Amino acid sequence: MTTDAVLDPDVTTVDRAALGRRAGAPERVLGTADRPVVRRTARLLIVDGEAIVRFGLRQLVAPDPGLAVIGEAASPRDALVIADRCPPDLVILDVDLGRGDSAGVELARMLLERHRAARLLVLTGCRDREVMLRTVRLGVHGYLRKGAETADILRAVHALLRGESVFDSRGAAAGSDVLREEDRPAVRSLGGAMLTDRENQVLRLLAVGMSNREIGVRLLISEATVKFHVRNLRDKLEVRRRTEIVYTATRQGIV
Repeated sequence: MTTDAVLDPDVTTVDRAALGRRAGAPERVLGTADRPVVRRTARLLIVDGEAIVRFGLRQLVAPDPGLAVIGEAASPRDALVIADRCPPDLVILDVDLGRGDSAGVELARMLLERHRAARLLVLTGCRDREVMLRTVRLGVHGYLRKGAETADILRAVHALLRGESVFDSRGAAAGSDVLREEDRPAVRSLGGAMLTDRENQVLRLLAVGMSNREIGVRLLISEATVKFHVRNLRDKLEVRRRTEIVYTATRQGIV
């Protein structure tokens, strides 16, 4: 089993009183506002079949005092052992663990069931759109391709720990015609609202990571019109961010 020693969940403290204290100033009793601010270090578990990827991710988060890697694993069994021993706040998981994607998807399901407080970020090179949709329907909180910039991965980690979702499906179905006649979505009901055919088309293109400009080119409409439809989708799905549209729509079975 590939693991690292479990780290104690150290805390970072900031003593406001000490920061503002002048040399020779008299000591005083600390009030509530003067007490140190305590922040618990977020515990990360890295699950990837490639040692070089695990090493790279560990090095990426190492300079951040708010993040601590409690362990790494190359297999579902090892990942569950570590997670059960020291429940993580965030799991970075590649669904392709050398045994096909089914093992990784099943591991995602088990982690979500056994550690409901943990956030799960899928970071994978898998290009299968169905795998992407299966993991999102399970309830993973983020999905990134391994081609993402390191800064984007680090931002995604912090966003997930703040309770946000990060969903980047670029390349999941690159080069394919997502608006083939057999794939064309019907008008779907969403609570009391209805998605129009055009909103469904925009949603499908968002689901494969297209930008507003790319969607406009594909649908032969202006970028401003695309933004209008994206805003309508946010309103109907009751989300605040563009990145949450596909995530929420997939969880609700709309795409």
